[in-house]
Amino acid sequence: MSRRSRRRDEAPGREGDAVREPRPRREGAREARPKRPAGDSPDRAPAGPFTSIGAQLVLLAAVFALGVLVAELFGAANLGVAFGVGQIAFAIAVVYLMLTR
Repeated sequence: MSRRSRRRDEAPGREGDAVREPRPRREGAREARPKRPAGDSPDRAPAGPFTSIGAQLVLLAAVFALGVLVAELFGAANLGVAFGVGQIAFAIAVVYLMLTR
């Protein structure tokens, strides 16, 4: 027996507290919620151009490559700096995909 269960059993006035009566339901609580259209489940992903994982991965790779290319065209000091710019663009695209999903 654990210490907590011993303390709970030894505490005065605790024997009948374990069973609680359910609270009374408010009138009209269910009706106040907006109705969801039939077939629109909360588990479904929203429809859009980037709903599949493959499309999202292609988008992320393209954003990274485009960021590196733009950095090189604007005269990045070396390829490491261009990759850094590509990583920043990649991170922005990841946040965008996470927020729109």
